[in-house]
Amino acid sequence: MPRPAGARNHDFEEKRSALVDGLTRFAVTAELRRPSLRQFAIAVEASEPTLRHYFQDRRGVVLAILERMGKFGQAVRKDLASPSENVAGAVKSYYKVAAPGAQFDLYTRAHAFGLIEGIADEATGKAYLKYMLEPALTVITDKLASTPDAPASALKQRAAAFAVLSPLILIGIHQMLLGGAEEAPLDSRSTIDLLQTWLGEAISE
Repeated sequence: MPRPAGARNHDFEEKRSALVDGLTRFAVTAELRRPSLRQFAIAVEASEPTLRHYFQDRRGVVLAILERMGKFGQAVRKDLASPSENVAGAVKSYYKVAAPGAQFDLYTRAHAFGLIEGIADEATGKAYLKYMLEPALTVITDKLASTPDAPASALKQRAAAFAVLSPLILIGIHQMLLGGAEEAPLDSRSTIDLLQTWLGEAISE
C-alpha cells in the first residue's frame, strides 16, 4: 500500500541527517555565492524534490546547515567556558583554544556562510545568531562571569565578549576570503598575541 502523501518514511531522520552532513560539507567548501536549491541538490547527489521532502525549501536547507554547524562547536564551547584565576588568564586560555581554530579555513568559511545567508534573509540571520554567533559570544561572557577580577555587569561582560571574538572572525575573513594573505599579509599569530595582552589588561576591573 503506498504511503500517504506527506507521510514520512521510517528512516526519515537518519536520511535527513546524512543529507545535512553532505550539505554542510558543501557549504564550507564551495564558493560562497548563496547556492541555489539545485546546486545544493547536485552537491549531495539528490534531486530538488528530495530536498524539499526533507527541508521544505532552500531556506530550510540553510537553516539545517547552520544548526549542524552550531552543534559542531558545542564540545569546544563547553571547555572554553571554564573559569580562570583572572581576566588575563581568561583571555589567554580562550585564545589558546579558539585562535588556532580560527586559523582554519573551515571555521572562517562557516561564519562567512552564516553571514552571507543571514544578511540576505531575516529568518536565516536569526538562525545564525541562535546557533553560531550568540553561543560563541555567550561562552566568553560565561567565562568572564566566573572570573574574579572581571567586570561584574552584564553589559561590560557582553562588550568584552564582542571585543574578544570579533578579531578572530575578521582576521580570518581578511586573510582567507578577501585575499589579504596576498594583498595585505598579516602575522595572525603575533597580532592575536598582542590583542590577547591588550584585552587582558583592558577588561580587568
